[in-house]
Amino acid sequence: MNLETVIYEVKDNIAKIIMNRPDKRNALNHALWDDLSAAFDHADSDPEARVVILCGAGASFCSGWDLRESYYVSIPEGYDSWTTGNALKTLRGISERYLKIMNLTKPVIAQVHGYCLAAGCYLEMLCDVAIAAEDAIFGHPATLSGGVDSMPLWVTFLGLRKTKELFMTRRFVDGKEAERIGLVNKAVPVDKLEEEVWQWAQAMAEVPPDGMMIMKEALNTHAEILSRGAVFTYHRQLNALGRVGRTQSVHNLDALRERSRGKQPQS
Repeated sequence: MNLETVIYEVKDNIAKIIMNRPDKRNALNHALWDDLSAAFDHADSDPEARVVILCGAGASFCSGWDLRESYYVSIPEGYDSWTTGNALKTLRGISERYLKIMNLTKPVIAQVHGYCLAAGCYLEMLCDVAIAAEDAIFGHPATLSGGVDSMPLWVTFLGLRKTKELFMTRRFVDGKEAERIGLVNKAVPVDKLEEEVWQWAQAMAEVPPDGMMIMKEALNTHAEILSRGAVFTYHRQLNALGRVGRTQSVHNLDALRERSRGKQPQS
């Protein structure tokens, strides 16, 4: 594949999708998010790939959404603000890509090192299993702005109490604690990370592809019966409405300031 920000390679029936914006700690801009989607589509149909590893080039796995320009933060082209329609459409498109990764017909392993923040955590939670370096850093500092996170899997993996703790304090955890609280499956020394992930991938690749697909389909359908899809919809709707509310608040404040400037003080 010829992609701008993703490297795709296959060896021994194991595909690697490598996020390749190392100078930006693999922050998800428009190009990287589009290339990731294309790479996962390709892996799903690649007859040589039985297992997929998602990892990041450079010093980090993924530092989150690119705050300068990305689908998550940039107002859609042709608009000057968030509206109910464009916000819902944008968040629906992002959510659909989340679910595409989660529902890939092949097992996906997240190989996490360095920073794994906000959307970086989203990506590793979307994978079937996640293995991290013990010194990897996880967290969601963007909750400083308040509002509703568009990714509902925090509660699924961590439970309500631990999710509230991390969101309300914006505390970071390392790979060891991430394993202890269920955010990742296993944490290993950073120099053992690639070897450990490869061993897990080889074990998965030994399962016949049809059998693996049926197994994963059954487990994911079980999650759907427990309303996983509904909570994705709920979170993205509230996130979208929050964007519109913040935009309206800014407009109302600007209008109030303009009216105030036009008033003369009473004598």
